Amino acid sequence: MAFSRCERLRFAHLNCNCLVPEDDTDQQRLPVVLIHGLGGGTWGWENFQNYFAAQGRASYALELPLHAPGAGVDPRLGSYSVETYALHCAAAVAQIGPCFVIGHSMGGLIAQKLAETIPNPGYVFLCSAPPWHMFRKAYWPMWKHVLCGPLRQLFSPVRRDSVLMADGMAAKLVNNRIPVEERAELAKRDVPDSGRATLQMILGLVKVDERHIASPCLVVGGEADGLIRAEEQRRIAQYFGCPLRLFDRGHMLIIEEGWEEVAAYLDEWMCGLEAARGEKAAGASVAAARKY
Repeated sequence: MAFSRCERLRFAHLNCNCLVPEDDTDQQRLPVVLIHGLGGGTWGWENFQNYFAAQGRASYALELPLHAPGAGVDPRLGSYSVETYALHCAAAVAQIGPCFVIGHSMGGLIAQKLAETIPNPGYVFLCSAPPWHMFRKAYWPMWKHVLCGPLRQLFSPVRRDSVLMADGMAAKLVNNRIPVEERAELAKRDVPDSGRATLQMILGLVKVDERHIASPCLVVGGEADGLIRAEEQRRIAQYFGCPLRLFDRGHMLIIEEGWEEVAAYLDEWMCGLEAARGEKAAGASVAAARKY
């Protein structure tokens, strides 16, 4: 299938990389909104966007505020909260219309906040940060690396400075399934992020009330994730009462070898929900017709 790529669109106050199939006539395929994680960018979604376009599905990779590559560090960045990011994403989702939302890492927590207030066909929390603190046993390996790392990694969030994970820490926790020879290039793409948002996630200050979520949800994680371990993904799935799928991947399963398996699973899940929506709509039409 041929694609038409629309670079750097603007939704609300966010930049967005949009990829729409050239033949965008399949009304059954709803678009998908993609939200990156802490220090990430739209580049992390390129594989998934190409895959979804090949299946006839449009995608919108949102760039969180002040995350433009090569733009330098804005002094406001350190004070941005997860809720602020979520408000920006909510405005973009409102402009796009009914869609699926997939959030990775911190983006997964942002997606949880969206699911709390915005009904949509479906939400995916991918290697997601949890809506509780990170002083649990599951995070002991993370803390071991944090406490052995540069002191600025500890104090930057408290001072609400911008933060950037040290390369050595990223190699152990985040990029452990990325080939060693590719990690330096990935490090060049990382951008600083909010110290305030980082501290919120560590202390569990971002609350999500699962009772307010009516949309279908899915939790996906990596068995080898060194940052947010598989046992935490199980707990997130239990908390939201939704299915869990674990892959033999690390935290960066969206770009690791075998990412296609993850993308295919997500597209299959979305197609299943779309089919159910179609059957429900058809049933409602038949019921309405029988009244006359």
